Amino acid sequence: MYRLWSFTKRNLGLFFSNKASVFFSLMGAFVALFIVIVLLRSSVVDGIMASTGTASGLSDATIGSILDTWLICSSAAIASFTTGFAAYEVFVADRQSERWRDFLVTPMPRTTLTGGYLLAAIIVSLVETSAVYGLGTIYCLANGATLTWAAFAKAYGLLVLCCLSFTALTGFIISFVSTQAAFTGLSVVFGTTTGFLNGTYVQPSLLSDGVNSVFNSLPFAQAAAVVRDAYVAPMLTDLPAEAVAGFRSSMGIDLFVGDKQLPQPLIFAVLIGLAVVCSLCSWMRINRKVG
Repeated sequence: MYRLWSFTKRNLGLFFSNKASVFFSLMGAFVALFIVIVLLRSSVVDGIMASTGTASGLSDATIGSILDTWLICSSAAIASFTTGFAAYEVFVADRQSERWRDFLVTPMPRTTLTGGYLLAAIIVSLVETSAVYGLGTIYCLANGATLTWAAFAKAYGLLVLCCLSFTALTGFIISFVSTQAAFTGLSVVFGTTTGFLNGTYVQPSLLSDGVNSVFNSLPFAQAAAVVRDAYVAPMLTDLPAEAVAGFRSSMGIDLFVGDKQLPQPLIFAVLIGLAVVCSLCSWMRINRKVG
């Protein structure tokens, strides 16, 4: 256990000492905040009011608070994927340089190396996602959002599950990557597309039913949906009852594949299954590559 923690600390130190890696691991969340807050805030607010039938009767401040909470939990959901992925840069660098051969001549077993890479990625994902979520919550509260402790805690628990699921998934993906050039290319792709796939950069109400069905079949949109439901739901009490269903479907809280709504228990099962299956697959593949 001591050797595992020592190797994990080594990986964490290498990652956090590279400020560029830390910054770009959060790029997806930053892009979401920039696009919605700076460029599209007014149009998104208008879209919310139109799609929910609340063109009158609610202040811009109330709609703005709802949008803030929706955006923060959506950005945190993006971070739960991109940050864990970025942490595997240490693994890819060691693989390309074969630096881990230096560790294998010590009494450290191969399984410890594998565990150190996976555990470091999980810790990075949890730390950075928590930072995005915590700072975002402070921002929402400062702007008058009526968040509850129960909603905050429930959404955070779901974000922890997202971190575990997506770190396992990205570990499996990274096990096929052998060069830093390939890793950089993949990080750019994932950093820019995750926000689209989970319905943050472009709201589901603006897409066709077919495109929404495809996106909603993927775990990215599903993870964002359950976090949004936990975090944003208390804010929806300010909406007229007849408008709540319209908001939930138009902003990616209630997901539909065709005309069938995805139940939350199914989404939880997908995320838990992803965490378990991909963790095992990641462990086996990385363990085979080390050495």
